[in-house]
Amino acid sequence: MADKLSSKAASVDRESKIVDPTRGVPEPKYEWRGLTNEWDVRVIPGPHGLRLGDVNVGSYGEVPDYWEDQTRRPRGSVGRPGIPPLPYSLRSKHELWADCSADLYEEAIQRRWIPATEVPWDSLQTLPDDVEKAVCQMCTELSQCANTELEIITYWQDRMSYGYFEVKQYLATATFDCARQLEALRKRALSNGGGLGIESRGRVNRIILESSGGWTEAVVYLYLLRGTYITRLLTGLLSAAHNEAEAFIYSHMLEDHARHLTYGYDHLKYASTHKDDASLIMQTLLAVGEAHMAAELKEGVVGSAMAIIFGGGIKGARTFGMERYLLLVRDFITDYLTICRELGIDREKTLHPVFKKYLEG
Repeated sequence: MADKLSSKAASVDRESKIVDPTRGVPEPKYEWRGLTNEWDVRVIPGPHGLRLGDVNVGSYGEVPDYWEDQTRRPRGSVGRPGIPPLPYSLRSKHELWADCSADLYEEAIQRRWIPATEVPWDSLQTLPDDVEKAVCQMCTELSQCANTELEIITYWQDRMSYGYFEVKQYLATATFDCARQLEALRKRALSNGGGLGIESRGRVNRIILESSGGWTEAVVYLYLLRGTYITRLLTGLLSAAHNEAEAFIYSHMLEDHARHLTYGYDHLKYASTHKDDASLIMQTLLAVGEAHMAAELKEGVVGSAMAIIFGGGIKGARTFGMERYLLLVRDFITDYLTICRELGIDREKTLHPVFKKYLEG
């Protein structure tokens, strides 16, 4: 009997120590309920799924010419008073916008490639020393270009307002493209008995990285001037690929690069049609940029490296190889002038003399 009384007392004691779980807990705050700019918004996935651009419906698809907010407020959400401002300097649409940004984002994430496992590295075979050194030198040069692009995008991306999230998200994929290219190029240089070559003088890299007038200025140098040239270089390297690994790397880099140029050209077109003096500013920038590009074409190592690759060695470089490279440069300048005309920029009358010489040659 004593044991039963003791057990009952212990049970009562335990129950007396049970604490109400809601005691001392503050009442939840629900003041955010109903604070939406549009309720009952429903987006229906299309044949390609639910893409970034598909959710731009109603007020959520209204992209203002100027983004007043200096916080990280997502476009379309309700602002909160009292949030400290952030130093976003790119707040006008013409400073960064391109209509193709959302579509390019979708394409970029769908066309990812993995250098570690998708490049057929086992296709590499021993090349003549001069050819291997030339390939490795081009890998080194293109690595520096990719790194420059990565750095300048991340520098300006941090200054872009959240009202233009499509551009910010696309450019995030572009930086990953650059990182992936750095990986693939470095692996190609180190995987076949060669190694990285000599560092570029970086004339054009420097003017890109020192572009302080705005993102549009950087785009002029990065994509219109140097990017157009890189497209021709990659096309030439692909046509002269020595194995499946090189062909895979160059072809996929071309795909990545085509997206980058599409954004770049589209942004410059938007800027030139939505800002009164944009075309005149681009004229001035290109006059400076052409001088640096001309010096790089004359002094750089790309010409001799590409000539060796095209000619199958030093002997062939002196004849067929160099002729083919000069044709590549002429095609680049022709492309460049064509794009300038489409953007409303007349560079033919004041084209740098070195550029004119390549055209005439």
